[in-house]
Amino acid sequence: MKKSMRVTAILLVLCMCSALAGCGKKDAGNAKNSKPVKVESDCDYFCPGAGFGFDLPENMKLSNGFIEIKDIGDIDYDSGVMMGWPTYYDMTEEEYYASDSETLGSLLHAGTSFNVMCVEGVNSEEEAKNKMLVTVEKMYGKVSDEDRQSVVDYKMLHQENGYVWLWKMDDRATGLRDKSTEEYNAFYDASEEILNNLKYYTPNVWSGTEEGTALSFETIDLEGNPVKSESLFANNKVTMINIWATTCGPCIEEMPELEEMNKEFQAKGGAIVGLVDDVWVNNTKYLDEAKAIVSDTGVTYTNLCAWDGFDDMLEAVGTPTTYFVDSQGKILGDAVLGANPAKYKELMDKYLSQAK
Repeated sequence: MKKSMRVTAILLVLCMCSALAGCGKKDAGNAKNSKPVKVESDCDYFCPGAGFGFDLPENMKLSNGFIEIKDIGDIDYDSGVMMGWPTYYDMTEEEYYASDSETLGSLLHAGTSFNVMCVEGVNSEEEAKNKMLVTVEKMYGKVSDEDRQSVVDYKMLHQENGYVWLWKMDDRATGLRDKSTEEYNAFYDASEEILNNLKYYTPNVWSGTEEGTALSFETIDLEGNPVKSESLFANNKVTMINIWATTCGPCIEEMPELEEMNKEFQAKGGAIVGLVDDVWVNNTKYLDEAKAIVSDTGVTYTNLCAWDGFDDMLEAVGTPTTYFVDSQGKILGDAVLGANPAKYKELMDKYLSQAK
């Protein structure tokens, strides 16, 4: 596949939210695929993060596979460039959600059609594309000619209230199972009709568990030592909770930097705590792997095992996801989605300056 801005963005965020690649969860007993939260909309398929929805044509019925919206939202935390697209899976929805990640990796095939970019704070196609290029350059450095052309290839869809929506077709997928190929091709060929009938919404910004929520839990660290949240948080003015996974490349890559940051934070009354979302108290299948990662990256700060219900307490659409809490365990501000050490430092300094 050609390198493009879309591919670059997908590689970035699929590592945070896909069950098939990058930083999707392993099957660790509790850490199974979960259905996306149902968001109220008058469309059958809704992408709240990029602000669009659609229905399939009336004559299109899906029986061999199903469509899931890949809702990326903002591609760089708060850049104002949002992304989403529909993906066709060549197994039924019931089969998909009953399977673990390893089974999906060997059996599941997917095909895309169009993808949509929503750009905030612009009033024309040209402004939207310029902002997309600036965002890509900020994320990855100098924009290549191929990346630039990929952005130019996006086409205008809609403009409303300071948002511009653009679209581009993906290549038609091959390699789907025979019984699903005709169904997928019908979906792909209906893209123009679907795009002509898109409905538009103000994009929702994911912020995680609500600010002010009080955390209370008991778990163990990677060495098996018992940990109570009250004691853990009481020792610090502000604690940064970094949720990571053994499959998450960006999580692991930032850990040496987090170790250095933790030393800086401790001198000011703050601290970092890791939470491994695929090592559970009652299922330590990947415990040795997590310990090896901690050792190899030189991390000395505490790393916790996930407890039953942690993902309801600390909402995360993928890893890394990072929260800040005060000494009483109350969540401060919004969560940070994705590896972003500069943002962690900015927020830690802010919350420490406000701490009593």
